[in-house]
Amino acid sequence: MIMRYLFNKLPLKVKLISLICLVFILSVIAQNIYIIHVVNNEYLINSRQRVENIASIISTSQTIIDKIQNPTLQNIAAIQATTEQTRALTQIDFIVIFNMQGVRYSHPDKNKIGQTIVGGDEQRALNGESYTSIAKGTLGDSVRAFKPIMNEKHQQIGAVLVGQTLQKINHLASRTSQPIWLSLFASLTIAIILAYLLSHNIKKILYGLEPIQMAQLFAERNAIIRTVKEGIVVINRNGLITQINDEAIRILRIDDDKENIIGLPIKNFIPNTRLHEVMMSGNAEYDCEQNINGVVILTNRTPLFVNDALVGAIASFRDMTEVRKLAENLTGVNRYADALRSQSHEFNNKLHVIYGLAFNDNKQELMDYLEQIIGNQQAESKLVSQYIKDPIIAGFLNSKFSRARELNVTLEFNIDGILAPITDTSVIHSLVTILGNLIDNGLDAVQFLDDKQIKVSLVIDNSNFEIEINDNGEGISEKDIQYIFQKGYSTKGDNRGFGLYLVLASIDELDGHIQLCDLNNKKGTCFKVLLPLKEIYRNK
Repeated sequence: MIMRYLFNKLPLKVKLISLICLVFILSVIAQNIYIIHVVNNEYLINSRQRVENIASIISTSQTIIDKIQNPTLQNIAAIQATTEQTRALTQIDFIVIFNMQGVRYSHPDKNKIGQTIVGGDEQRALNGESYTSIAKGTLGDSVRAFKPIMNEKHQQIGAVLVGQTLQKINHLASRTSQPIWLSLFASLTIAIILAYLLSHNIKKILYGLEPIQMAQLFAERNAIIRTVKEGIVVINRNGLITQINDEAIRILRIDDDKENIIGLPIKNFIPNTRLHEVMMSGNAEYDCEQNINGVVILTNRTPLFVNDALVGAIASFRDMTEVRKLAENLTGVNRYADALRSQSHEFNNKLHVIYGLAFNDNKQELMDYLEQIIGNQQAESKLVSQYIKDPIIAGFLNSKFSRARELNVTLEFNIDGILAPITDTSVIHSLVTILGNLIDNGLDAVQFLDDKQIKVSLVIDNSNFEIEINDNGEGISEKDIQYIFQKGYSTKGDNRGFGLYLVLASIDELDGHIQLCDLNNKKGTCFKVLLPLKEIYRNK
């Protein structure tokens, strides 16, 4: 465990060189052992053949045969001289000639002449058999070839023993293997140099990072992609998915697991994606709405470049339903703030009037003014609270009275039916978005008129909540009607055109619909909204 930990801590360069050296050394040792074994066997076989050939020549030498048949001191000396001469010429370690009693007539050591041969393997030769063996003699372990010596009458008169020591055979074999060791050492040196160059090149490709650092970066990247709120899909130049996160699978409602998606064509899962077009054109597309598998998403599509080379494209997206909820929440907060600001502004104005009347001691005018304020606010508050039981919606509508009075607009409410309290805050935000934007559009439409009128009709029956808002402004031109619900489209200048877009999104969220009313050629604008009550009270 400790060795593994230490090995993982080593730089890539050291790992590569160490592994290559280890593998190479082990292979060199195994190969050299095998080669030496083969060489030794080859030398042993050749030595057997050589000693056997030499023994055959000596055993058939007529001079040797004649002298063995007459073993005088002079003839034994001649046998010794002949065998030593032959041994020197053939580089054989020993040639021994002995009679039928095993007594030596020749030997490299003159002192052993006349003594009995040793080794224990000579008996078969004295019985007329030719053979080779490995045995230990006076010169040590050796390869020995035995040949019987016959006279003219084919009677055995002795035998010859020719031998090569194993020590000399091994010495010759080791001399042959020395070049092999040198070549293997040179190969190892070259392998180390190549390993160094390879590791240097790999480090360059990895931007100087170690593999463990690359693994950590890869894990961190996967964690980031996995945890971001946006869906992410990446394709390569062939249109195959190389990365997709869990959020993308959830938003696109894909049934397959991530492992089954990677490597497959993106068109199998997103038929109408524009990633291929973005990749081919090299131009990014931002904040685009797209319907995929029945889900409307807000997506960014960008080509991917690595070292100025196009390698694929990436899409990041969010469910438009969630985006709309965020927009509605923000719009709702802005509406609440605007309503409070209007009420605060109106209250301050009234306080200034009251202060002025009191300061000038105009008691009767002060009393009449207070009765008018209290009477108006009580009438407005009573009208809304009598039918609108949700405190947030009721408070919001009351604030619109303040805003209308501030702009000198006559705001008239006609309410039929009871709107019970709503528990779903997202529904409340949607209603605030719808009512707030439509009423504010009416206030904008009548701001330059002398007679400024807005009528709001709210009808609540057993199944629907119907909203109708009518103003007496200039109205909407025919050429603009088809564009009024598009995001960013406005005839009032830049940074406008989001109100009706958010109204339509909120109505869609509540499964309702909106239309322009026919005013029978009268000036003004009338919007009619129909919302199912089951969507308004869906959490009850």
